[in-house]
Amino acid sequence: MLYLPTFVRDSVPAQGRHADGEPFRVYASLEEAQAAALVPGDRTGRVLVLDDRQLAVRAGDGGGTVASVPRAAVLNVDPDGDYWRPERVAAGGGYVVRRSETGDVELLLIFRRGAWDLPKGKLDEGESVREAAHREVCEEVGIKKKKLTVTADLGETVHGYVWAKREVYAVKTTRWYAMTTTATRFEPETREGIEAVAWVPWAEAGGRLGFETLREHIAALDPEALGV
Repeated sequence: MLYLPTFVRDSVPAQGRHADGEPFRVYASLEEAQAAALVPGDRTGRVLVLDDRQLAVRAGDGGGTVASVPRAAVLNVDPDGDYWRPERVAAGGGYVVRRSETGDVELLLIFRRGAWDLPKGKLDEGESVREAAHREVCEEVGIKKKKLTVTADLGETVHGYVWAKREVYAVKTTRWYAMTTTATRFEPETREGIEAVAWVPWAEAGGRLGFETLREHIAALDPEALGV
């Protein structure tokens, strides 16, 4: 994702271009874009969340520039033209792995709201991302904390969605950790809509995951480097 501060009240400027032909300055972080949208003593602009895959970005410090912004690239303005203010959300999650009897790596998946997913969740107040990841995995798959061990930091993913309850567009950054467990039985957290927990061969897991962000993330990982 990229972020564009703008003082135009429409979703994007006319034709997605500046009237004077100048390129748009885009930012790699939401915080930088929000700061750029604040003009002391003047007015406060909006921040548009952009799908960078639909943009021709000229690289630069902290983001770069784009000559135009097609409407389809704007993620936090819905089809009715309603603007959803972006808000950063921090979360942690786990790639829980084990060796099968044949020595192959298997990954623990959860089935939630019609799709296979990885266990994860938002931080509680005063909690570190690592602590949140450990707690959320234990809660969602139904095991005791002492039965789960973090073995490696696997980086992060970023995705966005309309969070209607909060009336914002959530920009969710999830930090992922490799984990192992001594648990042999699991209890899905049904209050969170989880219907099943299953071990899946690593070679199949990426194809089962129901979200593109996760499929891209798992494709970049080496299962032999996860500490199992």
